[in-house]
Amino acid sequence: MRTLGSWPGEGGPAVVVDFQDIDEQLRYLRRVVTQYRAVPLIRNLALKIIADAGCIARDKKCQAIALGSWVQDNVYYVHEMPERFQLPDETLRLKAGDCDDATTLVASLLEAVGIPAALVCMRVNGAWAHIFPSARLEDNSLMPLDTTQKSFLVSELRNPVQWALERGKRVSLKVA
Repeated sequence: MRTLGSWPGEGGPAVVVDFQDIDEQLRYLRRVVTQYRAVPLIRNLALKIIADAGCIARDKKCQAIALGSWVQDNVYYVHEMPERFQLPDETLRLKAGDCDDATTLVASLLEAVGIPAALVCMRVNGAWAHIFPSARLEDNSLMPLDTTQKSFLVSELRNPVQWALERGKRVSLKVA
């Protein structure tokens, strides 16, 4: 990882980085999730969202959908140039971010309440173009929670991979 620039910000320093490859980027994002799932702000927010949604105890699917839906409703998607990687607390403060920012926030919320999360990175037509979180359910299946697609609700569980394939795109994945 190479730092391209850094400047002070309200919530701490903002950093623009360049990764050697997609594997290094996914390792970084996974470390962010691992760190932030233990932050009280993240855990308390996850508990409030689940309670407000009326999810019953141990209903991980309801809890995961509630967390993803909340992010979809409360975090505005913005495209970034150059790419910048926000931490989950900054995404909450700004109420905006791109797909990697929403992914680390949702994954941190999921793992804060004991739901394993996967970071699914999509290569579309030969370029790494999108990342979204998935909840890993008890049967080890992945439930996509793409919060950046405003054309459908997280609760509809529309799979971004399938959606890309339906539009004739070539897709490959990396999961962290």
